[in-house]
Amino acid sequence: TFISSTPPDNLSIQEFQKNESIDVEVVQLISTEILPYANFIPKEFVGQIMTMLNKGSIHSQSSSFTEAEIDIRMREEFSKVCFETLLQFSFSNKVTTPQEGYISRMALSVLLKRSQDVLHRYIEDERLSGKCPLPR
Repeated sequence: TFISSTPPDNLSIQEFQKNESIDVEVVQLISTEILPYANFIPKEFVGQIMTMLNKGSIHSQSSSFTEAEIDIRMREEFSKVCFETLLQFSFSNKVTTPQEGYISRMALSVLLKRSQDVLHRYIEDERLSGKCPLPR
């Protein structure tokens, strides 16, 4: 849970960026050293990894930053790596047996659920915003 949790508000920008780079390295390690061997790993564990990647792929930011610091603190690189990992394993074409395809089905299921959530939030936010344009 440390990877996808929101970092504490009292971190400096340098500490925040260092924490993000560690999180990015952990996701890259998972992507190269664990997920390619998912057919040898318990499905529950792979499901937890997919859940973590889904949560990580959603931008998170701290609320205590000044307006200029917000963009730096968005954890964009971490979100990008999580999303790319989900995409990479949702289109896996190295499937020779049905049990090997479950990682692709799991990743695709997570991406579809995320897409559905984004569309639902957009509809709700648009309805609440009235005539004001939605922020980025």
